Amino acid sequence: MDTVPVGSSDSMPAVLAQIAERITDRGPRRPGPRSEQLLEQLTVAAVASVPGATYAGLTMRDGDGLQSRAPSDPLIADLDRLQAEWAEGPCVTTLTPGTSSRLRVPDFALPSEQRWPRFGPAAVERGVRSLLSFAMAPYEAPSGALNLYSTVPDAFDETAQAIAGAFATQAAVLVYGATAVADLEQALTTRDVIGQAKGIVMERFGLDDHQAFNLLVRYSQHTNTKLHDVAREVTAGPVRRSRSQR
Repeated sequence: MDTVPVGSSDSMPAVLAQIAERITDRGPRRPGPRSEQLLEQLTVAAVASVPGATYAGLTMRDGDGLQSRAPSDPLIADLDRLQAEWAEGPCVTTLTPGTSSRLRVPDFALPSEQRWPRFGPAAVERGVRSLLSFAMAPYEAPSGALNLYSTVPDAFDETAQAIAGAFATQAAVLVYGATAVADLEQALTTRDVIGQAKGIVMERFGLDDHQAFNLLVRYSQHTNTKLHDVAREVTAGPVRRSRSQR
């Protein structure tokens, strides 16, 4: 998918349209809890949206060890299994207390890459060359990370890292903050400007009430703009004009 530069006159409706397509999930849904379906949608959307990404998945550490969640491809579940068995790999490192919240592996095949003697060659053997991992657990919560993999060496530039960080924030909301976010959504939607913006987005992109709110939140994260400012832009800006011109 082409990247739309934020700040151009057409950027907001274009980016919202891209995110709306992810949210609506027009493909068949898998059975299972709603939260797991949303995580699966999120990892698939991350692969489609983060430049250079080939696969994505989440890893969680709990009392039973390292767990693989919502892998976009069975290959990622296999790599997570190896890391759990060997207690070695970038996801293990990211989930270790006291380490950096972001880990980037330029190329597992480099001779200088010796951090994971078994996992590195296993990743290369499976066609994975580079990785980007974000720790996403809030304080005192079970540790978790969003991981993006690429079959291309040194795939994740600064733009890719920024977009991936937004997806990591969204994943953290889904994993750790569903109840809190639901309460926040209820409070925010009482504000007229956000309610108006939701109505415009619902009609413009064919979304339901929850999907429209989710789209506004994602655009807020994507552009690092406060939610009420996004709502004001929607009600007064190109999205509303585009709707009226149809």
